[in-house]
Formats: sequence, structure tokens, C-alpha cells
Amino acid sequence: MVGESEPIDFTFFYFIGITRLNLTEKRVGRMTFKLFNKLYQHYKDVFDLEMRLKARDMTYRELYARTQQEEEWF
Repeated sequence: MVGESEPIDFTFFYFIGITRLNLTEKRVGRMTFKLFNKLYQHYKDVFDLEMRLKARDMTYRELYARTQQEEEWF
């Protein structure tokens, strides 16, 4: 029927919160949507960085040294 909305499926939030953010089901359930999105964005950023490092066979120490070297150019 027009105007009726589908119920929200929160299983995605529980799945990510429990499996990726290592939170308890209770903690995920009590978390605000805003906090969840901020935590999830940080998780994705760190994951992306680690995948780039792995693809380049670099360590955090090597990345830090490279960024310090690049800053010297400025």
C-alpha cells in the first residue's frame, strides 16, 4: 500500500558491530546510529590503509618514514 514503509532490518548493524568492531550484541543494540557510523568509518579507513600497505609489502614504520621524507620536500 502507498505510504507504508518497510520495517528496518538492523541485522547489518549487528553483523558489522559484532564481527568487525568486536562489540557485544548488547552494546551494538544500545549504540546510536551516529556513533555506529563513526566507528564503522574509522574501521573502513584503517582496513583500507592496511590493505594498501599489504599490497605494497610495507610496514607502518616504512610508511611513516616515507611520509616524513615527503614532508621534507615542502
